[in-house]
Order: sequence, then structure tokens, then C-alpha cells
Amino acid sequence: MQPKTHVVDGVTFVATPYRAGTFVREDVFRRQFTITCRGEIEYPEDDPVYGTWWTPHLVTLGESGLIEEAMALASTSLSKDEFDLNSAIDALGFRPELVLIHDALGRLVLTGQATTGGNIRWGEPAISDAEVAAIAQQVDELRGEASYEAGWDNHCTAEGLRRRARALEGRLVDPFWQKHARQAVLNAASAH
Repeated sequence: MQPKTHVVDGVTFVATPYRAGTFVREDVFRRQFTITCRGEIEYPEDDPVYGTWWTPHLVTLGESGLIEEAMALASTSLSKDEFDLNSAIDALGFRPELVLIHDALGRLVLTGQATTGGNIRWGEPAISDAEVAAIAQQVDELRGEASYEAGWDNHCTAEGLRRRARALEGRLVDPFWQKHARQAVLNAASAH
């Protein structure tokens, strides 16, 4: 679905599907969503005998004008394992965890969890206040468990709990985008 365009005095405007009756300059519309991927980047140790080490890293995948386009761009990047690591000198690789889509104001639009094989499991945004409250409580509980496990030096278990909390928290998108993002996720699910 490509939105309708109108040309006024040589400038193209796009009828945004997210606000009825609103037109946005085409160049602004085409970059209204920023797609990033949170994960871990691998570096070699100073002494090769010790192998490599991993650290959290955020990679920008691109920009788009539609939520569906942002989802497709993220899916392509992950399935092809294509990440721009040029800014990370000496990086050996990147392990994706979460795909984040934000709007131009920095509001969370949609989150997807990277799965094996370069696939993405998109989190269906919570819409009702009760659902939002329940998710927020679950996130707090997972973080509490992670803190407890870290206190007992169970770092792998703690990190697994934190990862689950981040994925669940990704369902708490900005209220403006809840219905639009949920529809995009449902459309993507029915297409497969």
C-alpha cells in the first residue's frame, strides 16, 4: 500500500496513513521511522590466546516512511546478516537481539525479537491499560529476578532474564502508535 502523493509548487507531499487528512513533505515522510538493532558486538582480545569478548551495541539499519517498510527492511537486514559495523573498528561480528522502530520524535513504534535463522518475532503492542499494567509488572518482576541472580553470580541466568524483560517491554509502544503498529503486525502475520 503506497500512500497518495500531491505536488504543490513542485514539492511532493504524501498523505500520511497515520493521521487522516495530513500531508507531509515526501523527504520528511520517507525518513519518519528509524530502524535500529540492539545486540552484542564481538571484538578480539588483545592477546589472541584469550579469544574474543562481546559488548552491547546498537546498529542503525535504516529509515522508512511506513511501518510495514520498516519491518521489511529489518527482516532483510537480519536474514542476510548485513550490519554496518564500519564505525566499530576491529569488530568481528554482531549478534542481533531486538529490532527497534522509533519515529522522528524518538517514540517507540514497534519492537521485534531476533530469532534463529535471521527471523524476527514482532511483539504485538499492548493496547488496553490493563494489558500495559500487566506487562509493566512482569517486566519489573523479571528485572527483580535478574538482580537476584546477578547477586549470586549467575550472570548467564541474569542476562537471560534481562533479555526477556527487554523483549516484553518492547510491547509498551507509544500510545499514538499502538493501533497502527498492531495492525502492521497482524498484516505481516496473515501474509505468512
